[in-house]
Amino acid sequence: MKSKHVSIRDVAKHAGVSIATVSRVFNKTSFVSEELVEKVLTSARELGYHPNRVAQSLRKGQTKTIGFLIPDIVNPFFSSMVKGAEDFLKSLGYIILLCSSSGDERKRKRASCHILFKEDRWVNRNNP
Repeated sequence: MKSKHVSIRDVAKHAGVSIATVSRVFNKTSFVSEELVEKVLTSARELGYHPNRVAQSLRKGQTKTIGFLIPDIVNPFFSSMVKGAEDFLKSLGYIILLCSSSGDERKRKRASCHILFKEDRWVNRNNP
């Protein structure tokens, strides 16, 4: 049986607050009392709520995703570089999309087009 996706409406109802209050808590757009923040976060945790990244990206016009295109995923230089970038970007709320061209020009072009049209930023390490 497929489980139902938990929405901010569900969290609001469970916490006994408005949808706007739940939105303010998660987006940190305006002041919400500590008491209400705790109620909302407790309800979200109990219900298993996680913000929908797709919905957020549509509303905000950004994906919080950065694409990396590297020529060789097993090369320690590139894997170390991506790991450092991922650690830093995660602290800012970003995720990374990693593509490896494996030295294949067709793969590089295809991945470049995908990253350019889907992600907020991209890093191309295929060309020195």
